[in-house]
Amino acid sequence: MNLRFIVATLLAFTAAPAFAHCGGAFCTLNTNWDVQGAWEKPGIRLDLRTEFIDLDQLREGSSKTSPGGVPDTHDEVRTINRNFIGTLDYSFSPDWGVSLRIPLMDRYHRHIHNDPGGPETETWKFTEFGDIQVVARYAFYQGVHETAGLRFGLKLPTGSTGQSNGAEKAERSLQPGTGSTDGVLGLYYNRQMGQATWFVQGAWQQVIHEHAEFRPGRQLAADAGISYAVTPDCNLMLQLNAQHKTKDSGANSEPNDSGGHYVFLSPGIGYRVTKDMQIYGFLQKPIYQHVNGVQLTADWSAAAGVSMQF
Repeated sequence: MNLRFIVATLLAFTAAPAFAHCGGAFCTLNTNWDVQGAWEKPGIRLDLRTEFIDLDQLREGSSKTSPGGVPDTHDEVRTINRNFIGTLDYSFSPDWGVSLRIPLMDRYHRHIHNDPGGPETETWKFTEFGDIQVVARYAFYQGVHETAGLRFGLKLPTGSTGQSNGAEKAERSLQPGTGSTDGVLGLYYNRQMGQATWFVQGAWQQVIHEHAEFRPGRQLAADAGISYAVTPDCNLMLQLNAQHKTKDSGANSEPNDSGGHYVFLSPGIGYRVTKDMQIYGFLQKPIYQHVNGVQLTADWSAAAGVSMQF
C-alpha cells in the first residue's frame, strides 16, 4: 500500500464535521485513501482512526465569549470527544467501490443551569456507537496521473438518541445519533506530480427523513490537500478543510445556537510500516470559526490512525 497523502474531510461523505453546539464533534480530516489516489489496486482496506476534540471555548459569532449566567437558561462549559472510527472499504474494480464507516464515541459534557435558587452543574457521559454511513464511489475519469470521481450514499439512523444522565435526557445535538437518514453526495479530483500528490473535493449532506421532530442542518464541505514524499516510506501532508452547516430545526432543536462556518488547517505525517500498512497523525487547527448564537468550540484537535490493505 502506497499512501502518498492524506487530506481533508467530507463528512458529507465519510468524515464527520467538527461542529459544536453543546456539542458532539468529529475532526474534519479526510482519510478516504481512494479519493486521494493512494490505493492502486482493487481489494479490501481497513482504516482505524482515533480523535480527540476538547470543546472548551465558548464562541459568539467569530469572537470568544464568557458564560452569560442568564436565569432559567444553561451555559455550556465543556465537551470532550474521544472518537474511534472504523472504515471498511471494498473496491470491486478500479472504477467502483463502497465504504462502510462505523463511529464509536466516548463523550463527556458539562453545563451549568442557572436556576433562580443558584447555579446547578449537570453532566453527561457515555460511550456509544454513532450513525453508520454507507457510501459508494465511481471514478468516471482516470488518466495516467489523475482521477476524477463521484461519491454517493446514505448516513443511517443507527446511533442512539435517548442517552441521559439518569435524570435528564441529553440535548439532541449531544446524542450519539441524529435519528435522521441523510443523503450524501460528493465530487473529487486528484493528480500526481512527481513526488507530490494533491486533491480537491466538494461534498454535500442533507436530511431526507427526520426523526422525532429534529432536523439537523444541511452540511457543505470543500477540501484541498497536498502530500509530499520526503522518502519512499514517509510523507508530509497538509490539508485545508472548509465546512458550512445551516441551522438545525424542529421542536427538539436549538436553531439560534446551531450551525456556522469553519476553516481548518491540518498538517500531518504518514509512515509506511510495511507494504500494506500505513500509520498517520494530524493536528487540526481552526483558522476561522463563525458560529450562530453561542456555541462551544475547540482551539485544536488531533487524530491518529492506521490503514491496512488486504
